[in-house]
Amino acid sequence: MNESEEPDSDYAEPAVRAPEGMVETLIANFRPQPAIPAVFVLFLTVLIAVFTFDPDAERGILILLAPVGILASCGLAIAAGFCSLFPHAIWILIAAWALKFTNTGPLPPYNRYVLFAGMFACAVMFVAQIWRVRTGRFVPTIRIDED
Repeated sequence: MNESEEPDSDYAEPAVRAPEGMVETLIANFRPQPAIPAVFVLFLTVLIAVFTFDPDAERGILILLAPVGILASCGLAIAAGFCSLFPHAIWILIAAWALKFTNTGPLPPYNRYVLFAGMFACAVMFVAQIWRVRTGRFVPTIRIDED
């Protein structure tokens, strides 16, 4: 390729920049896309327990898998939280909603403690991510689309 030729735009790196202003900073730090797997796993865990609940039937392996699903979704939220604050916030809100199913509902009462532990871990990661942004250890970016 000659120096006068420009690189093919299909292979060029997308242009990105740091956010400017409060609105762009909020948008860059609260991206919802990373939260999708964590939210999906948590909803699936709770809804499977809700839809398969039969008070007269013996609780089987499915109920034992509920804490595993809750912890897996919390882990996904924490992992996604390294690039956004949204996964922690939405996971805490959905876990608070799921608490109502632990009293007399389809989730055994011990899942309440699993949900509280996950909420605590997400809250700690939320604070840690804010610290990372404030100290400059993480700088969110805004993609510049050239139309």
